[in-house]
Amino acid sequence: MKFLKNLSWMGTGFILAFLIFALPPKAKAFSQDAEEYLQILHEIVSYLETDYVEKVNEADLYKGAIQGILSSLKDPHSRFLNKEEFKELQSETRGSFGGLGIEVIFQDGKILIVSPIDDTPASRAGLLPEDKIIEINGNKTQSMNLNDAISLMRGEVGSGVSLMIERKNVKPFSVDLVREMIKIQYIKKELLKDDKIGYIRLLQFMGKDTTGKEFYQAIKDLTNQGAQSLVIDLRNNPGGLLDLAVQLSEIFLEKGKEVVSVRGRDGVMIRSYKSSTGLGKFLDLPVVILMNNGSASASEILAGALKDHKRAKLVGTKSFGKGSVQNIYNLPHNTGVALTIQKYYTPSGVSIHGKGIEPDVLIEPVGPKDDDKFYFEKLSKLNLLKTFTKENPAYSKKNADLFYQKLQKEKILLSEELSHFLYYSESMIGKKAPLIQLEFDPQLKVAIDLLNKSKK
Repeated sequence: MKFLKNLSWMGTGFILAFLIFALPPKAKAFSQDAEEYLQILHEIVSYLETDYVEKVNEADLYKGAIQGILSSLKDPHSRFLNKEEFKELQSETRGSFGGLGIEVIFQDGKILIVSPIDDTPASRAGLLPEDKIIEINGNKTQSMNLNDAISLMRGEVGSGVSLMIERKNVKPFSVDLVREMIKIQYIKKELLKDDKIGYIRLLQFMGKDTTGKEFYQAIKDLTNQGAQSLVIDLRNNPGGLLDLAVQLSEIFLEKGKEVVSVRGRDGVMIRSYKSSTGLGKFLDLPVVILMNNGSASASEILAGALKDHKRAKLVGTKSFGKGSVQNIYNLPHNTGVALTIQKYYTPSGVSIHGKGIEPDVLIEPVGPKDDDKFYFEKLSKLNLLKTFTKENPAYSKKNADLFYQKLQKEKILLSEELSHFLYYSESMIGKKAPLIQLEFDPQLKVAIDLLNKSKK
């Protein structure tokens, strides 16, 4: 018997949109090549068991072979699920979960952070999209697969884990985190009264029965309070449910407009999702979407649909490029396998997967540039940032200026804006950040300027 439903994997470091299939075993004739290599595999295992210099575990050998088959696809989203992982998947999809609050994938031989989730141990520690995890509790990840890395990061709520992080232009650094029960408030909103602009931050496309209604209600509340335009912040939103992405898109699109299409092997059309009447419409409300390299999956569907139909301007940096659909197949002995079987295409026919979506206005966030690497190494070596923040834990413009002056005296020639940002970020570690911090958000500033100009 076959069944199908949407879910999202929310483990210690993972959030991916999946379709689940429970299927009877497939009876498939093997090709002659396949038969030959299966025979070779069994011969190798036989020699390993009898002649290899160390005693081997037969189960581990076959598990390694399975993982090798999947890794040959060079697809970080197709993976084997052992008994423990498959069981945990079933429980994790029911709601809150214990973990660090990051999505990770295996890419180019490294464990890569797609995005941290707001108000989680990962975000409070200052982890960023494209950070690479090179050690977990002292274990180097270069020889691990994704399963191994996730298993090491999982653990009981309240227990600790240490990550060594590699970041562009920064010397590798260690971060100590405490696992929490992750309960996410998916929607946050604020009215920028002076500009009459509504701001909605969407953390994930989860909560199928409630998030769509809450999102629509948030727009109504903001417009009732005087908002004449809207900023939707999808930065570091790793995605979630396809149906929810469609539901939110159709709020801004006329009935019958394509939101996204799903295509299978050789580009064969599987389904086209079109806008319906839905929860209600805001067809004339000017919209700007904020996005970055941590915006993935369902975020890219919403951004792509509104961009292609000219209903929103995209501001920020190119999105992550996770535009594929995974099936999870039940396997014998309570195991499973996740396989990529379809890809998303925007209304203009562009594949999202592996490419991402380009913004209409490219604006980089505040952060180090290539030329800053030398000064960052010097800053780290002298431990000036942590020492200064410990002595001046409360961020203020006065303290920020003092920190900048201290760097100048030490011949650490970082820009004033970057030095202020580094001090602010360090001072906020372990604290809940405000929803909006315009001082260090050039992308939001540009969005506000665009919307203000659209009123004229």
